[in-house]
Amino acid sequence: MDPQPLVSVVIPTYNRIDLLTRAVDSVQNQTYPNIEIIVVDDGSQKDPADVLNGYKNLHFFRNPKNLGASYSRNLGLSKANGIFINFLDDDDILFPEKIEKQVKVFLAASEPSLGIVTCHSKDERSGRPKIKYNRVKGDIYRALLDRYIVSGTETLLMKTAAVKSVGGFDEQLQSSQEYDLLIRLCKDHTIDFVDEVLTREFRSVDQISTNFDKKIQGARHLYSKHDHRFREFGWGFWLKKKIKLQILILRFYVGKIFGENVYRKLLRE
Repeated sequence: MDPQPLVSVVIPTYNRIDLLTRAVDSVQNQTYPNIEIIVVDDGSQKDPADVLNGYKNLHFFRNPKNLGASYSRNLGLSKANGIFINFLDDDDILFPEKIEKQVKVFLAASEPSLGIVTCHSKDERSGRPKIKYNRVKGDIYRALLDRYIVSGTETLLMKTAAVKSVGGFDEQLQSSQEYDLLIRLCKDHTIDFVDEVLTREFRSVDQISTNFDKKIQGARHLYSKHDHRFREFGWGFWLKKKIKLQILILRFYVGKIFGENVYRKLLRE
């Protein structure tokens, strides 16, 4: 393999021109030299093309109307030329050594089945900064079905061919898109991690993490979609997942009715 294989970073954006440049800057400031940036605007009211002039190795695409983040990610995936791919939301950033350190893990790997390398993230979405750790390695398929043990779409550096082979993101999901993608990827691919905080997730307006209607729809769709996978591990495993879904939905309804603060208290955040 090329000692510095091309990495594609896909950034979907919608009505966040001021945040978009911060995200793009974080990719431009990577210590890894061989990166292409693919920005997909999802029908913003103001075309962000002008603010992207002058950035090197940046490709810009614009949806004719608002079609959703997953559609935009998949469009970026279809345009990606990189051996590896990183999806970055427009309100998050990558730390400078993120991609370089993850590529090194891929290049040093002896297992061809390695499809994902993750890292830890500084999560500020709740208003109370905390570190989300992704210490996951090897075959995590069953553990991932049991619970979401990897956090943050932006933390993931993945083999582009692997993401394409499972069809990219599910455009019917309104939340938990990365969880669904990981379940499908980890069926046939292993995972590794860099034991460092290399991304930052900011609190922003209209973030999915507090859109409870979308979270309810996403949870129901995801559990229904993967019901056959839960059954693979026996009726006890399947029943536990059914109970977890009901508890999850109840928490989301509490958040919808009583607000974010009460919801986060339930999660002990």
